[in-house]
Amino acid sequence: MRRRTRAAIAALAATTALVLAGCTSSDQAGPTQNSTLTKVLNSKKLTVGVFADAPPYGVMNSSGEYQGFDIDKARALADSLGADVQFVSTTNASRIPMLETGKADVIIAALTNLDERAQVVALTRPYASEGQLVVVPADSPIQGYDDLAGRTVAATRGSVPATILETEFPQAKPSLFEAVADSIQALRSGKVDALMESTAVVAEIRASQKDAVRVLDAPPLAPSFVSFGVKMGDQLWLNYLNNFILNYNISKAANESYNKWLGMDVPELIK
Repeated sequence: MRRRTRAAIAALAATTALVLAGCTSSDQAGPTQNSTLTKVLNSKKLTVGVFADAPPYGVMNSSGEYQGFDIDKARALADSLGADVQFVSTTNASRIPMLETGKADVIIAALTNLDERAQVVALTRPYASEGQLVVVPADSPIQGYDDLAGRTVAATRGSVPATILETEFPQAKPSLFEAVADSIQALRSGKVDALMESTAVVAEIRASQKDAVRVLDAPPLAPSFVSFGVKMGDQLWLNYLNNFILNYNISKAANESYNKWLGMDVPELIK
């Protein structure tokens, strides 16, 4: 009787172990098989939602080719996966729906990682940071933010820089314009001592004004982070993208891209 009982217990234990092993194997295989990471590795094709008309992040040139700050990131990501990249044009409004409907594997289109946005889309670690910078004439004596006291600083009306000037630089003299072009002209003509604009806008100013201007060597004001966006629920894909960005942001390629499109080195904030 005791032998039969021991045999029954042993059989039950063996059956339980097999069931548990089967469940574990299924749990591990399921997410891997269903992950976008697996799909991209198998198909050797990566579909990326990008801007086509938002310099310096992404534009389509006259030859129909995409180029820009975000495009560099997308190509580097595809290379890391051994995949060909396929670009799909997106807009501010269509970025998240494009993910939800599976039209893109990842969105790389200046997606600021707002808290409310993180409730509907999975956001990676930052691959870039935005902020407000100050531009001055190349021969200006202004060297830092403290030197703005008593100086006339241009900004566009209703913009973040206009608010910053009001709240953080009460000793400066704001000169508000309706368009960035007007601010640039005021700086060039000497009507203002400095100009405050976003990182992306400042990059365009530096590209157009060349050596006539310089950017203050100081941390960006009102910094915000920019991330890749992916569909909720794919942790393996999110893990891979985070690892890619971690390695990419400390690379020479990342620094060259930052300097080419934004006129600055990769910020320490996102390394």
